[in-house]
Amino acid sequence: MSLYQVNKFLRDVSRSATLAQRCQNSLGSVLNDYDLTTQEKVALERWQIRALYEMGVNPLLLLTSSMAMGQDMRSYVAALNEKK
Repeated sequence: MSLYQVNKFLRDVSRSATLAQRCQNSLGSVLNDYDLTTQEKVALERWQIRALYEMGVNPLLLLTSSMAMGQDMRSYVAALNEKK
């Protein structure tokens, strides 16, 4: 697993409004710029917060990148508390 690359992607999204906008329009092409596993790409493309958290992704990066992508705190918490 390339956990570093996932965290790097999330950090980049939370720090760049331009990148967050690109993600909202064409997430798949942005993800190609990062060395991610298939499982990681799927979780990011579907924005599966709980799955990413269980992979070991930094929860603060998940929160800040979710907000940068236009989600509110309630949506983030609901997704984080989602059961399989």
